[in-house]
Amino acid sequence: MGRRRGEIKETVTIRLTPKARLYVSDLKKYYQRQAMWGSGKKFTNSQVIEQAIGFYFKCKEADFKTDFKFCGACGQPKENAV
Repeated sequence: MGRRRGEIKETVTIRLTPKARLYVSDLKKYYQRQAMWGSGKKFTNSQVIEQAIGFYFKCKEADFKTDFKFCGACGQPKENAV
């Protein structure tokens, strides 16, 4: 009974600049506003940072696989690619 166990996580400590803290806070507020129309889920700073790392990884992986000829975020050809 109760909740199923989630993925095993490792605790790490990161230091954020005040500007980065504002970015995380703004993203968290945005995600919570979007969730109000659906699930009403509450987001934590850790979840926001995990999502940002996942997006960054996806973009860089696409850049490396296409030799920087296509944008990793949108998939469009880059103008400076020769």
